[in-house]
Amino acid sequence: MEKKLVDSLELAKSWDVIVASDTVLEVHSSISFYVDIGRQTCSCHEWQLNGFPCCHAVHALRSSGRDVYGFIDPFFHVDCFRESYKESVYPVPSNERFDFDGASSSVIKPPITKKQPGRNKKKRIPSRGENVKQIKCGKCLKYRNHNKKTCKAAI
Repeated sequence: MEKKLVDSLELAKSWDVIVASDTVLEVHSSISFYVDIGRQTCSCHEWQLNGFPCCHAVHALRSSGRDVYGFIDPFFHVDCFRESYKESVYPVPSNERFDFDGASSSVIKPPITKKQPGRNKKKRIPSRGENVKQIKCGKCLKYRNHNKKTCKAAI
């Protein structure tokens, strides 16, 4: 996460910051984003989702002279990581024992499927954006989705 923090500082070097109040700042990159330091929110919503300041918030914090590390969620600190793995984790015993010797007669079969009601479609419906190959009719000499046999044009 330290590398992500350094990368966001490098990315935001050329951005401008406009101070609206003590806690609200506007960061101008290709798009402008509003950063509220008091509520720890950004208009890109990345800070709220991850608990880790986005590149806009990092740049706003640095330009306002605040310590970035004070606004990072405690979950990302090393102390919290060490605290979570302080206690031992014991395996859960199981009553079942599996034989994986390869000689077992149990064969996994495909699931039983039921045929859907109704008549099968003769022609597949093309998905949106898919190009359908146009064929040339030998009777009317037009490029359509029919041929000489199914042409309905008059002779």
